Amino acid sequence: MRTRKALAGLALGTTVGLGLMAAPAQAAPAQPVPAQVAPAQAAQSAEETKGAQATRHFYSSHWTLRECQARGNYWMSRNPSWVAECDPGLGTDGRFKYHLYMWY
Repeated sequence: MRTRKALAGLALGTTVGLGLMAAPAQAAPAQPVPAQVAPAQAAQSAEETKGAQATRHFYSSHWTLRECQARGNYWMSRNPSWVAECDPGLGTDGRFKYHLYMWY
């Protein structure tokens, strides 16, 4: 039993001792990262980006078409580039509703 404890202590002491003696890791020297040159096709100006195709996003469900249109008009007044669309369909409860989709 004594031998086992001595070997365990020796192994632990060696591990700790070697860990303390090892040089601490050093960070690599700071070097400026070279800028990657984007292909001419990937570089777009802000004006070209505005013409990007919008995607359709579900926003909410409404009981009446008028309520759906009012909510769509509200969001379009706050975001002039968005477009609203009210589609009739069944809700998750199985009842008829109008679903508001925003294109942006």
